[in-house]
Amino acid sequence: MPQLDPLPLERNQQVDGKERHVNGTNGYANGHANGTTVSHAAHESSAPSPTFLRPIDPTELHDLICVGFGPASLAIAIALQDNLSDPHSRSLSHPPKVHFLERQPGFAWHAGMLLPGAKMQITFIKDLATLRNPRSEFTFINYLHKQGRLVQFTNLGTFLPLRIEYEDYMRWCSRAFEGVVGYGEEVTAVAPEEDQCAKTGRSVKTFRVTSRNVHSGELSSRRARHVVIAVGGKPNIPKPLRQNHPNILHSSQYSTAVPARLRDRDAAYRIGVLGSGQSAAEIFNDLHARYPNSRTKLLIKGAALRPSDDSPLSVLSCLLVVTSKTLADVSIG
Repeated sequence: MPQLDPLPLERNQQVDGKERHVNGTNGYANGHANGTTVSHAAHESSAPSPTFLRPIDPTELHDLICVGFGPASLAIAIALQDNLSDPHSRSLSHPPKVHFLERQPGFAWHAGMLLPGAKMQITFIKDLATLRNPRSEFTFINYLHKQGRLVQFTNLGTFLPLRIEYEDYMRWCSRAFEGVVGYGEEVTAVAPEEDQCAKTGRSVKTFRVTSRNVHSGELSSRRARHVVIAVGGKPNIPKPLRQNHPNILHSSQYSTAVPARLRDRDAAYRIGVLGSGQSAAEIFNDLHARYPNSRTKLLIKGAALRPSDDSPLSVLSCLLVVTSKTLADVSIG
């Protein structure tokens, strides 16, 4: 079976001027896949072109503020960029005033679940741009081309990239929008501007978004005509289990918290994995490899593990969503 060639990886990366440690203990980003090593660091020289979206003065009225800068908000940014860069399909007469607020210090996607060999559940065709615009600069195929890995990936004969490589793809895309993203900003309130409503007697026209800097604690606010909430899912520990217990962890913390708490790889730990989806199966498999002497049990509600949904219906549903009206097709102003 074709295999990826080992690629070099910088052990620590810089995010917003601060050192960012890559998950894993072997000097690579979460280790190996099929006996090979996958790089987690995109090359600076291959970064996407700068965006048409420009930094906005906080005191100005924004057309759009997105709370959170994960895959959903990143897809919105890419849709706007594609619209502005294509003179044949442009529906926006000028770059909208857009800003993204993100609590994390830099772009990250499921950092706690970037496990060795873990693959995506869906085809790379359902990336951030392809189904909407196959000619976009932000497709997964173009990312591979820019990294010099298109031939290598093609020879793998799969539509399912490693999760760590897909996260690197999204991080690569996010670099184009660093000027319009406020990292380290936790949104504390989104409220309609009531004074304006009271004066005009009409429906809400603008919102005020308040955020707190996670480092300094300083509060700031911005006004916007439209607000998108895209903060992602919230970790949920089943109610019968004790909340905030040091030995009860959510899967989103796995690759960062478990190695720090279970330091002896040869110890006979007793571990239970609760769940029947892909994440549970991947953690169960990783625990056996990481702690070979442990007694690990997979606890599921049903009779078997749940397979991922890659049926034609799910593909059609995704296609209907991405080809319907997007923010790039709506007049903002």
